Amino acid sequence: MTRVKKNDLVSLAKRPIEYDGNILDFDTAIVIKGPYEDSVTLSYHNKNPVNLITLVCDLIADSKIYTSIPLELLVRR
Repeated sequence: MTRVKKNDLVSLAKRPIEYDGNILDFDTAIVIKGPYEDSVTLSYHNKNPVNLITLVCDLIADSKIYTSIPLELLVRR
């Protein structure tokens, strides 16, 4: 995996993709913050969240800001 950093151009590894209840479908984005570690809720077990600590970054694409997008979903261009 190539290291993604601030000001890199990235695209989605697979399009479209659902993440955090939203559909992500953009061709190219620019990294505006990151990478940094963040807690991502995967599911719930007996009303308790199942969390994962992973590397994420913030993006801007199509005039929208996307926060805490896991690096596993992105490909550096």
